[in-house]
Amino acid sequence: MKRLLTTLLVVISLGLCAVCIVQWQREDRLRGHIQDLVKRLEAENTLRIEAERKVREYEKEIARLTELRAEVEARLVEVSREYKDLSADSVARGITIAIYMRELRQLQHGLEATQLAFGKGADAIKSHNSVVTTQNSAMEKQNELLKQLVEERNDAISKLNARTREFNELVEKYNKLAKSR
Repeated sequence: MKRLLTTLLVVISLGLCAVCIVQWQREDRLRGHIQDLVKRLEAENTLRIEAERKVREYEKEIARLTELRAEVEARLVEVSREYKDLSADSVARGITIAIYMRELRQLQHGLEATQLAFGKGADAIKSHNSVVTTQNSAMEKQNELLKQLVEERNDAISKLNARTREFNELVEKYNKLAKSR
């Protein structure tokens, strides 16, 4: 019987060894699976952190672009208003120039009529010369005023062109920025 118990003890010991080996293998697989899950969790956390960082960057960029857009729209409104003002001023100056030109023609016709009316006599000529001198000085004043108005109109158009050029550059910058985003 002693031999049977020893044999039974050996078999039970071997059975226990087999159970331990099976448990070790199972534990090893579980540890491997746990390590794989930990690695996947770390990778997902890294991806989540990177995604959150990108979200913050995109929010900052959206805020910056929104501010830039507001500035561009404000500048557009300002330039449009200036353009309307300059256009209205240019039209008004054109009307003024037309009025002065009509007055100049009337004075020239009056001068011709005066020359014909006072053509007979020295007194008439002297009187006519004084009228002509007065008309000439008036025409010179009108010509100077006309030149001044033309220069002011040219300056206003130059300013308008400069503003339009600035606006176009600003729009190009905005479009490039919008395309790059």
